[in-house]
Amino acid sequence: MKNILIPTDFSIRSLGYVHSVVAQHPNETVNIIFMHALNMPDSLFELITYTRNSRHIDLITADFKDGCEIIRNKYASSVSKLKVEFFHGNTRAAFRNFCLAQNIDLIVLPTDNEYLCPSKRSYNPAKLISSSKYPILKTTLARTHKVVTRSTISALLMATE
Repeated sequence: MKNILIPTDFSIRSLGYVHSVVAQHPNETVNIIFMHALNMPDSLFELITYTRNSRHIDLITADFKDGCEIIRNKYASSVSKLKVEFFHGNTRAAFRNFCLAQNIDLIVLPTDNEYLCPSKRSYNPAKLISSSKYPILKTTLARTHKVVTRSTISALLMATE
């Protein structure tokens, strides 16, 4: 069973990369870890009062939670576990330690560059991922016949496997 990391900005669009992962591993059960990257606080007071997940749980939208449930149901036989983890830091060493702690086997690197930061501490981890020594699956979202400017939950249901 592979542990696969997918960077997320908690948009429905970022859930769409699961389709590529399942297509690439057709006869294998995978664990999906959605990672959201956050910079560490700058001031000493913020660092002292900083807790790892208390304030950041609010970044996960209701649509994203619903989309995760749809993915769990749609790919119940292919996806064993689906969870969200916050990565705190911006160095290669911190990222390597995060990947080791999560037992990451493969990292999905979206190449369509549509990462939107939901908070002031959030950042796009693409540069950090591409400089890591982990195997990378570069992918884009599969386009349907209609060009949709905004991903929706219904698009998750209609995506091909």
